[in-house]
Amino acid sequence: MDGAKLVKVALVLAAIGLADAAYLTIDHYTNIPVACPSVGIINCGDVLNSSYSSLFGVPFAVLGLVFFAIEIAVILLGNKDLLVLYNGVGIAVVAYLVYTEYLIGHICLFCTLVHVLVVTLFALSVVYYDSWPVKKKSAGAAHGKRRGR
Repeated sequence: MDGAKLVKVALVLAAIGLADAAYLTIDHYTNIPVACPSVGIINCGDVLNSSYSSLFGVPFAVLGLVFFAIEIAVILLGNKDLLVLYNGVGIAVVAYLVYTEYLIGHICLFCTLVHVLVVTLFALSVVYYDSWPVKKKSAGAAHGKRRGR
């Protein structure tokens, strides 16, 4: 996959994650029931209202908003090392969240979408590491010179 296409795919995936996290954040603060079935193991309400649904009082939905906003910024910055590192942090958080769903005994479909997106973004940043376009610094910036002098 060429660099330009890779960036577009990553930006679309991050935008989907941002929209999903925004939906879950709105759900959290308005108490409007999330559109998710409550059948068998699938029960978004139980997951989203559990004691595991926040970190230091901040809902994971809000943290997801922040994560995907930063993801978009990191993609646009063109720093592939930072992208891999940042997505690695995302993978660690996803592992924790999947474990908490196991403890709760239910899964949330909207949360699962976020998990799949984070894993996919991590995989793209690692598998296509050499294809990521890197933003070049200007000659003046590389030598610590100011422009316009």
